[in-house]
Amino acid sequence: MNKSYYSALAAAVLAAVLMGLLGFFVRQTECSAQGCSFARFAIGLVLMVPMLAMQCRKGQGSFRFSASAAFSGAGISLCILFYFIAITRISVGIAALLLYTGPVFAAVGEALWQRRLPAAREVLLMAGSLLGIVLVTLFAGGDWSGSLSGYIYGLLSGACYAAYILANRQIPAEISLSQRTFWQFAAGCLVLLPPLLLTAEPYAGIQEGWPYLLCIGILQGFAVLLLVAYAVRRLSAIEFGTISYLEPAVAVLLGYLVYAEAITPGQWVGFALVLLSSAVQTLIPGKS
Repeated sequence: MNKSYYSALAAAVLAAVLMGLLGFFVRQTECSAQGCSFARFAIGLVLMVPMLAMQCRKGQGSFRFSASAAFSGAGISLCILFYFIAITRISVGIAALLLYTGPVFAAVGEALWQRRLPAAREVLLMAGSLLGIVLVTLFAGGDWSGSLSGYIYGLLSGACYAAYILANRQIPAEISLSQRTFWQFAAGCLVLLPPLLLTAEPYAGIQEGWPYLLCIGILQGFAVLLLVAYAVRRLSAIEFGTISYLEPAVAVLLGYLVYAEAITPGQWVGFALVLLSSAVQTLIPGKS
């Protein structure tokens, strides 16, 4: 194991925890889902510009377009868009469960592409995390009713999440971390701008909720995409996917701690599975 592998594990964990806090900041704003999503990418894009300018001034590589980075940015922005559409048609818990089929799709896609079966240890850890999220959803009394289109959008969000993970791994090594993140933000803004402008009141809530929008842009936008872009290049899809299941666990635990939302014994079992799988993957990594 080299140092970059362990730093990638740490980056994946931190990214999952930061994303788990997203629900708190969204609740504090009075902005639309489209507004929060666009702000996440737009603020990140603005913050990336001075970083790129400093690199160019210091002569740290030429500025280059990366189609795979732009594709991954479009993938994560569509993932968010499809997820928000899904939760208008089915329950939030079920939509989140469908969203988190993404790491499974990514792990299967990577195995097929590389024609290499993942190790039994990796499969068991991923399965443990996924089972934990299923238990959290089921024991929350998730309502499985809803339109077929809601389930389709939920699965599409998971597929786009998988595309984001896999596309990140295909970005050429010569494209710097800041450049690949810049193109992800730019593509995300282009994808999310039309849905924002088509909402009835696209700028509603900005005046009251701007501090939280700023936090969303800095933490869940700028910081998370940098961390994920770093981690995904150094971890397999199944390793990253196992750790990413910390995100919904953190989100529900935050609801329990901050909003006094009830957690059933079955959900605690689910949380234990997620945390155990992620802890083993992080603290006792396999061969790489």
